[in-house]
Amino acid sequence: MKFPKTIAIAGHNVKLQFVTLCDCYGQYEHDRKAILIDREAHGPNVSVLETIRHEMMEASLLLSGVGFSDKYDQEIVVRCMEEIFFPAWDRFCKRIYVKVKI
Repeated sequence: MKFPKTIAIAGHNVKLQFVTLCDCYGQYEHDRKAILIDREAHGPNVSVLETIRHEMMEASLLLSGVGFSDKYDQEIVVRCMEEIFFPAWDRFCKRIYVKVKI
């Protein structure tokens, strides 16, 4: 599957990079606006798309500011996911021509 080099999230172009990570499947680096996905650590229990989706959620929370709060309520997180994360996820899936059911 071919992935784009950037993902639009909350008006930012977040880089999508496949690298070697030692201790995780993926990570979001907010200062660099980059999602890093381990190129080798995926298997039958964790898919690349699940990892990308997880890191996109992390990015959505940080880009919206919610992720920097010491304490936040459920409604704020739900609104972030509705207004920022899911639109970004839908655009990403259309770009890679995948109908995702994760």
